Amino acid sequence: MKIIPYLIIGFLIFSSFTFIGIGKETTQNTLSLNIQFSEPIKQESQEFISLDVKGADTCLYHAGKPILPMFTKKFSFSFGTQIKNVEFEISEISNMALAKKIKPAPQPAIPNKDNSIADNWIDKNIYSSKELFPNNWISYSTGAGLDENKDKKMFLTIQVFPVRYIPTYDIIYYIENLDLTITYEEPENIIFPETSEYSLLILTSTRFSNNLEILLEHKESKGINSILVTLDEIYNGDYFPVEGRDDPEKIKYFIKDAIEQWGIEYVMLVGGRIPGLTEKWYFPVRYVNVFWANESSYISDLYYADIYNGDGDFSSWDTNNNGVYGEWPNSGSLIDDMDLYPDVNVGRLPCRFKFELNIMVKKIISYENSQISKKIVLAGGDNFDDIPYGGNNELEGELVCNKTLEYLPDFEEKKVYGSETDITPRNIRKALGTGGIFMHLHGHGNPLKWSSHKPLNFDEWEEGLFMLDVPFFFNKEYPIVVIGGCHTSMFNISMTIFSWGGPSFRGLSDWLLVKFRGGAIATLGYTCFPVASPGENGDLDGDGINEPDCVESGYGYMQLRLFYAYGEKDQQYLGDCWNFAVSNYTDHFKHPYAQWHIHTIHGFVLLGDPSLKIGGYKK
Repeated sequence: MKIIPYLIIGFLIFSSFTFIGIGKETTQNTLSLNIQFSEPIKQESQEFISLDVKGADTCLYHAGKPILPMFTKKFSFSFGTQIKNVEFEISEISNMALAKKIKPAPQPAIPNKDNSIADNWIDKNIYSSKELFPNNWISYSTGAGLDENKDKKMFLTIQVFPVRYIPTYDIIYYIENLDLTITYEEPENIIFPETSEYSLLILTSTRFSNNLEILLEHKESKGINSILVTLDEIYNGDYFPVEGRDDPEKIKYFIKDAIEQWGIEYVMLVGGRIPGLTEKWYFPVRYVNVFWANESSYISDLYYADIYNGDGDFSSWDTNNNGVYGEWPNSGSLIDDMDLYPDVNVGRLPCRFKFELNIMVKKIISYENSQISKKIVLAGGDNFDDIPYGGNNELEGELVCNKTLEYLPDFEEKKVYGSETDITPRNIRKALGTGGIFMHLHGHGNPLKWSSHKPLNFDEWEEGLFMLDVPFFFNKEYPIVVIGGCHTSMFNISMTIFSWGGPSFRGLSDWLLVKFRGGAIATLGYTCFPVASPGENGDLDGDGINEPDCVESGYGYMQLRLFYAYGEKDQQYLGDCWNFAVSNYTDHFKHPYAQWHIHTIHGFVLLGDPSLKIGGYKK
């Protein structure tokens, strides 16, 4: 029998039984919510106990720490709303002794590696602690972004933990009722124009401006009011006063002004890396610095889309003003606060030569003047040995692709699955045929190649798709290609940058984009290491359906949100689908902060036209 110091525990519990305050109190507006939970339901395995609570829609899932039931709720307010207080009152607190320790969350998996990490890896600091975990009954985060109607909003996301755990004594404390009261103050003025003067902003170097005039005319003909601005015009202050410490920040401030003055919805960044031995850019990039999986610096175009923070101020991604952006060093915690919700839809045409830009522009015009076949090509296999993660030999690539089909029920499907055939360039080209709207590849990757495995055959790779296979694609209809895997859209690849692949004049994703008479109309993938979620550890996305983790978290979930936006939410423009995917992932996995989730959010990049009408305008 364990002797538990109840006085100490009682102090720990009730010391957090107050309210969370933000700024001064006000009674101008209040919002109330009552949340009810069941008594925790225990499920024992050989080593651990898992807990389930009815009313808790998801779980607190952080590597090495106890997996605990969690309730989440996102509130949307008018842009500029100030959250003053978040107060809560809880019901009677009950306790329960456990015979075993609560199951810890497994360490994250990296999509280009097969080495599995056992699911009983434990954070010793937590499991030897005499303090309550988590340290409060609720937590919250704020943000600013676009809702499903493209309206600019302030977000408040509440997390409620109906069960708290003291690992040293294997005892839990739980509540069955919580009353939440939010006090907020709405803005007096709206800073955005009531009607948009321009919908699409094209930003480019002077080198490419003449080549974009035909695209500008085309967009205007489709009702997309557009304006082209060169970088020189930004730096010279021809439209708005110049702000910012370096070129990327000056561009970001310009986008902020364009949103507030012109009502911009889409931003197309035109320009890639300048050919040469040293790294220079026709259009600047922002390297961010969240260390994970031996990667400490990578590109994030989300930087140009995340304009505002949760207070409605400029989101610099450098809150300590030291010139290092998105800073999270190898040892330590997150230094720079980042909102991570896109406030505008951003895509990039990563052209290095004028002829490449001409190809992409002609493809966009041809695509939007056509009606593309409602067809999707799906390719995947067995990505991980998921048994150590609590799985049951699931075929992650095929599961994620099958989930994509659920959102596109009226699409013709062509599958290239490792359980059914060889995953080869020939089979992928054959499945694509003359083309279609989407192609979704979910597996492993590097900047030059994508692949996966036959079921349980982790010692051998399928041939997959290699950069040098792209010239043999002669499809007449250009699909939107989503490539799941590490560094699959690392568009800074060159003959001198080949850390994650090999020396090459360009990578797989952007090579598909600039392919003449074939290839892709747009590609989406990752500029860095995203996180994978093999195994089964609860309802991670909180939709009320417990599915394998590969479709509920990590890079699989990010990609699926894009297809969900198109198929279920009727988002017809590609940038809106990208925005929905990033925002939805941020809703679920921004807090508690983890390097792997930030990588996944930062790195999911759209290479292509963000204002692209999916499937074309012709009906």
